[in-house]
Amino acid sequence: MELVRRPQGARMNRLSAIDAVSPAMARVGAMLFHPFRVKTWLKIGFIGLLGGGVARFSGNMNFRGPMVPPEIHGGNLPDDPLGAIQRAIHSIHLADYAHIIMAVLITIFVVALVFLYLFCRFRFVLFDSVISGEAVVGRGWRQYASQANRYFGFWLVFRLVNWATIILIIGVPLWHAYKSGAFSGDDSLIAFFKIIGSIALGALGAALIFAIISTLMKDFIMPIMALDNFTLGDSWSALWRVIASEPGAWAGYLGMKLVLTIAGGIGMAIASVLALLPAAVVLAIPVGALIAFGIVSLKAASTVAAITLFSIAGLLVATCIMLLTMFLSAPFTVFFASYAFYFFGGRYPKLGALLEPQPTPIAPVPQMAGTQPVA
Repeated sequence: MELVRRPQGARMNRLSAIDAVSPAMARVGAMLFHPFRVKTWLKIGFIGLLGGGVARFSGNMNFRGPMVPPEIHGGNLPDDPLGAIQRAIHSIHLADYAHIIMAVLITIFVVALVFLYLFCRFRFVLFDSVISGEAVVGRGWRQYASQANRYFGFWLVFRLVNWATIILIIGVPLWHAYKSGAFSGDDSLIAFFKIIGSIALGALGAALIFAIISTLMKDFIMPIMALDNFTLGDSWSALWRVIASEPGAWAGYLGMKLVLTIAGGIGMAIASVLALLPAAVVLAIPVGALIAFGIVSLKAASTVAAITLFSIAGLLVATCIMLLTMFLSAPFTVFFASYAFYFFGGRYPKLGALLEPQPTPIAPVPQMAGTQPVA
């Protein structure tokens, strides 16, 4: 990847939120299109999938539930369906499933921690890849291990504060209203909407504050920690001094980032729809064949074979969707990281020197004796 070079001793210019768009687009082109390599797109997409915090986990756990009332067996509806539903609900004893509930909650908590940790590590991997122009995981993983661990500590506390704030803003007002009997009177619906309105305003304000902190942490605190190895407190102090020197430019960045995020989401949705159509056509034959063989196996009383074939079909579809998502998200991953770096590079000399490195000075050629010009 060919980087922009600046004159010896010159510093990178400070770019506005609008001016930073052009060099960010140029870096996307240099990194992904010149030359075009599918492997690079997939690696960048994978790094961005984890480093951008978009990794998701979903799953379910099937277990035997309470017995259905006998009157609905055989497909006959009971004379009192509402009563049957109420009896079915009352027959559920959560204490009987406490161990399953705890196992599910612990599993969700552990998986969330794992993905949060991967997000922190891959955020630095993304930084290293975009700055160097090379989609490499191992180098960024090793080089910024200590910084990523401190980064993880911040995000862990940040998530806990998020949940505590949600409980305070939503749970506490509703609990007080319930205890005071606000939902038991004749105007309970009006009281409910009033409480919901106040909760919505508080939640909107909290969401705005958390979004700003999250953006600053991902876009600017991370490069400071990577290049200067500062603590979190020192990194925030350094960033705050830069923000205080020109608050208008930073407000413009946050506004422009919101606009670009919305535009990027629309673009990603359109690209996904356009790509899924041909992908579905290609997948239709193998997946359809696997499902057909699975149905045949099921009718032949070969349950294990049917489950295996259905699982392979589902795994094939999930893999295709994952690869397609990684491929399509690569340009957006490089652009948004580059956009933040170019905006910050002119305000943070160490970052600017990496984005626009100085040319290597040419060593002077020693002159041979007798070749000096005569005065």
